[in-house]
Amino acid sequence: MVNSWKSFAVGAMAMFVFVAVYMFFTGTDKSSVVPVTPEIGVTEAEDLSSKVTITPLPSLRIVRGTEVPFKGKIELRQAIAGRAAKDIAIVNFQATGEHADKSVIKIVWDNGEVEKVVPGTNNKRFAPEKRAVEIVVTGYSMHERRLFKDSSRDGMLTWEIRYEPVD
Repeated sequence: MVNSWKSFAVGAMAMFVFVAVYMFFTGTDKSSVVPVTPEIGVTEAEDLSSKVTITPLPSLRIVRGTEVPFKGKIELRQAIAGRAAKDIAIVNFQATGEHADKSVIKIVWDNGEVEKVVPGTNNKRFAPEKRAVEIVVTGYSMHERRLFKDSSRDGMLTWEIRYEPVD
């Protein structure tokens, strides 16, 4: 083991000398390099502004509530940008609590028609030409009794609604 480092050192030095000599003698020949001038390979830039049309994408708005706590019954009106909303998609609607199945998202269309969406709905899209004037998220969590007054219970709402505003 004592003599093994000597042979390693001699081999490393020999390799270093070999690489140095190789790099010195095989360098690039400066006379064979062609200088690049701006005139070679450069064409006149065309005016592409008349050929390119940029159409902006419609603005996409998102109305969401993540784990919104409530007690009993609650109505949350969603603010709509513009006069109405079109191309509506309900990405997610979840409700928890006692009798949470009575929670809804109520959409009032511009023709007066009312549509209700129940909890557990994912990726529901409405017709793009329909316009909503009002969107209300209603949460319900009550212990219902026949003879006595219903008692409020804790509940949780989660929703995400995407739409395109109509000006």
